[in-house]
Amino acid sequence: MRITAITLLLVLQGALPAAAAQRSILLLAPTASDARLEASHEAISHWNAMLADLGVETRLGTPQVVVESPVARALENYARRISQRIFRLPAGAAEPRPPDELTSLDADIVVLLSRQDIMSFTWPMPKVDPPRYFVVIRSVRSPDRDDAMVSRHVVAHELGHAIGLVHNADPHALMCGPCQPLTAESDATGFLPLTDLDRVRLVELHGGR
Repeated sequence: MRITAITLLLVLQGALPAAAAQRSILLLAPTASDARLEASHEAISHWNAMLADLGVETRLGTPQVVVESPVARALENYARRISQRIFRLPAGAAEPRPPDELTSLDADIVVLLSRQDIMSFTWPMPKVDPPRYFVVIRSVRSPDRDDAMVSRHVVAHELGHAIGLVHNADPHALMCGPCQPLTAESDATGFLPLTDLDRVRLVELHGGR
């Protein structure tokens, strides 16, 4: 089993999410029985518990779930283009233009439970203010990823990027990059822990005690 949530996130030079009392989430799923739906709800609940514990006002909203959305194909195509760009070296200055089907969606964070076996990622929509994020969670197709714990960690990891966290060097932390899940242990919450620096960063970004 391995967590495959490598992310190219362009929040390192000031493009950070604006602090808000609630970040709205639109969750697009290919089927109503997709196991990643439950994993997504668990990840959102986990983040809200962590944010409350830190004393910050920001929360992730209850997701609006849409199954078999008519815009899913356009978003899947865009996800593929971004995935190809992430692993193209050098990436170049050109950035795929988000389709109207994506930019017209009314949510701070759009989560696509993809049908594709591509790398999960979080992508800030270009030239959008305040920042909005497109989160893609890869399809679960092989035995090493067919595990609820893996799915909820992947979703939680990507949502962590959408609220301003970046990768850290701890391979056993939630925001690891790279990760070593075979030797990692979840904490009492059932998730991998945040580092002290992660906690400080969230308070700096969103305000808290």
